[in-house]
Amino acid sequence: MALLSRIRGKWLKFACSRTARSRGGAVAGLNKVSLSVPIVADGKGQVILGARSSFGCRDAPICGNGHIRLQARTATARIQIGEQCAFSNNVTLCALNSIVMGNACLIGEMVTIMDADHHELSPRDRWTGSGRIAPVVIGDNVWIGSRVIILAGVTIGANSVIGAGAVVTKSIPPDTVAAGNPARPIRSLV
Repeated sequence: MALLSRIRGKWLKFACSRTARSRGGAVAGLNKVSLSVPIVADGKGQVILGARSSFGCRDAPICGNGHIRLQARTATARIQIGEQCAFSNNVTLCALNSIVMGNACLIGEMVTIMDADHHELSPRDRWTGSGRIAPVVIGDNVWIGSRVIILAGVTIGANSVIGAGAVVTKSIPPDTVAAGNPARPIRSLV
């Protein structure tokens, strides 16, 4: 069993590094992370993975293919993951500008983080514009529950917790539990 686990780990690391390199853009730090599911790093921008971070969880439910998608779509887009972060399965980060995540963050399954609206609200411009584009910043030691959606321009302060299923449209202060749709602070952790 240990041999099978080692082989699987090496195969995933090989498969993920090939996938990340073959889709354009630059991926830094891939050799310093733990992979349990493939990472698809596509787009033209830069993806930086912090050392000792882990991507995917074998024991968590794998809906769909389980892949983690880190998409820095434009040449100037950047996704930066801090050190010792842990991602569950089926997570998507999509940046047209930047998504920066601090150290020691926990990311639940099926989380989506986007720094752009991707379409204008006006019916006349809906097919031609990209809508609002604003950086997303997630502080150190943040826990983001399963199926959370974080939208453009949001900053989540250090040590905060975002409850499962929340839609985060506005910034959350440090040391705060937030939940709901739209997410709102529920209580302080200090």
